[in-house]
Amino acid sequence: MAIRTYGLMGVDWEERVQFERRRNERLARTKKQLKQSELGALLCFDMNNIRYITATHIGTWRWTS
Repeated sequence: MAIRTYGLMGVDWEERVQFERRRNERLARTKKQLKQSELGALLCFDMNNIRYITATHIGTWRWTS
């Protein structure tokens, strides 16, 4: 009997991470929190926050420190 190994690549025989669902949930969570706050908008500079909220990777052109 074979042992299943769960890798990083997508396969057709099992459901793994649902990236689209994760993106939608994160954006919805951010919009909900923004609506509940007194803020009118968010301005994010931290790459981790930008990627979490928008699922966008800025790339290697960002500033270095």
